Amino acid sequence: MKYVIVSDIHGNVDALLAVIEEIAEKENITDNLLIAGDIVGYGASPNECCDIVRFFMYGRKKVSLERVSEIIEQSYPDTPQKANLLKTIISLEKKGIAIGGNHDKEAAGEPSLTSEMNPIAKTAVDWTKGVLTKENIKFLLKLPLRMKFSKEGFEIVHSKPSYPRGYDYVKNAGALKYTTLWSKVTFGGHTHRPAAYIYTKETRTVNASVLIPADSYDMRLMLIEKESTNKVEAFDVDFKKEWKYYINVGSVGQPRDGNPHACYVVFDSTTKHICFKRVPYNTEAASKKIAEASLPNELAQRILKGS
Repeated sequence: MKYVIVSDIHGNVDALLAVIEEIAEKENITDNLLIAGDIVGYGASPNECCDIVRFFMYGRKKVSLERVSEIIEQSYPDTPQKANLLKTIISLEKKGIAIGGNHDKEAAGEPSLTSEMNPIAKTAVDWTKGVLTKENIKFLLKLPLRMKFSKEGFEIVHSKPSYPRGYDYVKNAGALKYTTLWSKVTFGGHTHRPAAYIYTKETRTVNASVLIPADSYDMRLMLIEKESTNKVEAFDVDFKKEWKYYINVGSVGQPRDGNPHACYVVFDSTTKHICFKRVPYNTEAASKKIAEASLPNELAQRILKGS
């Protein structure tokens, strides 16, 4: 099966629609669209993003095609992309699976008991809480914190699978261990920085690498965590070896790795192939919406800079 995995949309409908358009052009048939949390927060279009995701999950019984068309019209007025974009969204109807992130739960009235938001994030989530519809608040509250696909050997979680409610940041290899990963492959987000870590059973070495493909795995590189000097955009998961993988799929709506383009990952569970993709979109429009909503200026600037 072919899965497209996204995370950290953060109320940025312009980035979300650009990713959907890219899926239509580049991915051909997609079996499932997986969302690894933080649909809202930071951005100025939380209801639009929730409604699109709800359409992916539940179809037109929950979100009308008229509402979907209205959302597209807001970002693509009088352009030929509208019809194709609507067609793509319809093709993904009931193919969506989403879990919740810390911003989703906080905005819905269920704050984390273990971590506090910084003032800018808190300001944004309080604004989001004030504009969300009742339907979307209920939707966000019901989202699970992790989802396991046992037959395919992978799961999605917003941060750590061992304690998803803690919303810890997986900023480097040392944040996880082989024993705290419960599936062959774990897809997450939360840091807004795309990365791939390979974990082994050996405990005497630092057991992860950053964006190093399995066929280039070298134990000498594992003595210290070391970024690959030749970063790859794609690699194959080796199901024959007792390795485990943690894949941070980056962020759709607010990347923080210096690249403002939206990020998503494609996983083919048949070929065991993982590929990172980046999508340019109208960052100026998304930034302007944040400014017009009187949200913190730092958030509007982050959209432009990708940091």
